[in-house]
Amino acid sequence: MRLINDLSKRYRIKQLLGNWGLFILLSFTIFALPLLTSFVHNRLFEVFITLIVVVSSYATSEEDNPKVMIQVFIAIIAIWITNIANFQVIHYLSTIWLVVFFLLRVFRFVGQLSRKENVNGLVIIEAINGYLLIGVGFAVLVNMVSAEFPGAFNFSQGNSASHVYDSFYYTFVSMTTLGYGDLLPVTPAAKSLALMVTLCGQFYLVIVMALLVGRLLSSADKD
Repeated sequence: MRLINDLSKRYRIKQLLGNWGLFILLSFTIFALPLLTSFVHNRLFEVFITLIVVVSSYATSEEDNPKVMIQVFIAIIAIWITNIANFQVIHYLSTIWLVVFFLLRVFRFVGQLSRKENVNGLVIIEAINGYLLIGVGFAVLVNMVSAEFPGAFNFSQGNSASHVYDSFYYTFVSMTTLGYGDLLPVTPAAKSLALMVTLCGQFYLVIVMALLVGRLLSSADKD
């Protein structure tokens, strides 16, 4: 019984560290990194996306799963392979896999939330991390589309740092349905992607809110 309690305590500590670390990484990547990359051009974007891949897998893994390790390895290769091989097909496939990886992590967060009995600080951080991961994943995809297909979005035609900033800004404005209208999809493919980003963000909020409200009502009934 003591061994089980020790394992449970260790797992809770692991989740706390993993989720708070992921929250800090995501926040820095979204809010500060686009500004920092305007002054420092040393692959900071790739470095932080790699860190997010590693920490997100740690935060959503309940045990050492070989499948997760393989997914992490492939995702890291996907981040850095385009710097070595200048093939468009490889770039497209690696970006798509990276987005899929982040969405798989989001599904893991939703699964963890569905198994929690009470709503506490850790549950809230997990819910926030899942939402931010959706934004980061789609921002990577939007950044690739805007760079590879000029004119797909009316983004600024500048360096990669400008594209990264525009991609993050556009993605989260779309997910929240804020819609300032300063950055817009232009081509049919870009408009379809915009719909996907918006709907995924709203579906996530609906699902998570339903789970959290259900847990709160269940806890109230027990009391």
